Amino acid sequence: MEVFTPKNNSVRGERLRFPLKQVKVLEGSLDTRGRGQKAIVEIKGKKYKVIGCSCGLPNCMCDAYIVEIKK
Repeated sequence: MEVFTPKNNSVRGERLRFPLKQVKVLEGSLDTRGRGQKAIVEIKGKKYKVIGCSCGLPNCMCDAYIVEIKK
């Protein structure tokens, strides 16, 4: 099963786990690597910004965290 596993915040965030079929990409791409906003997604009726960040390895930006977009 394919999954989307962002953290819930940028500093020592908890690892979340969503089946990829529950993640609707509204803008951008989840396949983009790098720091900064990568996408906007909808999960279970809520919208989130997906923001690229370091995984902890030097010069590697393969991780991400999500921030809920408040109305």
